Amino acid sequence: MSSSINAVFADLAAHKPGDALPFYEIEGQILELWDQLKELKLEEALLEAHDTIPEVQQPLADEDLDAQVKIAEKECLEARATYSLKESVVEDVLVVDPVLAAVHSGLNATATERALHPLIDRRDTLEIARTNLSTTLQTLSKEAAMLSADNIRAMEKNRALTATLLALVQKVQAQRDGFTKDEGFSTQLYRLREDTATARQRWRIMKSVVAAVIAGSGVDWARDDSLRDLVLDEEKEVD
Repeated sequence: MSSSINAVFADLAAHKPGDALPFYEIEGQILELWDQLKELKLEEALLEAHDTIPEVQQPLADEDLDAQVKIAEKECLEARATYSLKESVVEDVLVVDPVLAAVHSGLNATATERALHPLIDRRDTLEIARTNLSTTLQTLSKEAAMLSADNIRAMEKNRALTATLLALVQKVQAQRDGFTKDEGFSTQLYRLREDTATARQRWRIMKSVVAAVIAGSGVDWARDDSLRDLVLDEEKEVD
């Protein structure tokens, strides 16, 4: 799904042979002159900014120097913002007029305006796609941030549980060590193991006797699940 959508977007954004607009020679010259005019305006703005820099008659203190630098930075930012705003307004006018003409001229549109119309449609489609992708990206970024926070909380909880588990293991180990060092407990444990071994041996003997009696009784023990298990079941050794 995503690969097909990416292919569609790539096809829309790709440059096609018919995308190149036909320019007359005079139009190309106008564009070149426009670029030169922008460069001259930029050089003029730099020269004006250079002329407004006050000459320093004597060395300034650090505080005065910092103040002069801040003032110069502020003036530079204001001049840049003003220049950028003017250029943006001019460019918007130059761009919007042909776009409006291409959209609304209808049958009276020129060849250039007719060639511009499909490019406008593609631009609008790509802008809608960009907006949707931006919204999706913001949603995924929020979800990723939430998952990251949940992961951090889970890690903190795991650390706490691990610390609790280690404390319990140390406590059990300490109790086991205490029991091992207790002679009375060790003796009692040894006796219990002996009694268990004796009881297991007796049970094994009785089981063998019962199995032999059933096998020699002539009863069809193979057809009875309980009898068959009793005769054939082997005892699992327990450590």
